[in-house]
Amino acid sequence: MSSLDQLVAEVLGVAVEEINDETGAATSGDWTSLRHVQIIAAVRREFGVGITPRQARSCQSVGDLRKLLAEEGRSA
Repeated sequence: MSSLDQLVAEVLGVAVEEINDETGAATSGDWTSLRHVQIIAAVRREFGVGITPRQARSCQSVGDLRKLLAEEGRSA
C-alpha cells in the first residue's frame, strides 16, 4: 500500500485494498468529477506538487497520478 493509494481511498471513501493503478473514473463509480477535483487537491497538498489544469485533466487513474508524481521526483 502506498501513501497515494491511501489518499485516494480516503477521498473516495473505499477500502485501500480496492485501489490499484487502474482505479479511475472509467473503472470506479466512486470516482466522480467532484471526487476527481478533490483527489487532485489532496495530491497537491500531500505531495507538495503543482498540478496544472491540463495535467489534472490527463490524470484519469491512480496509475496516471503515480506517473505524474514520479516525473516530479516524488515517491507515491
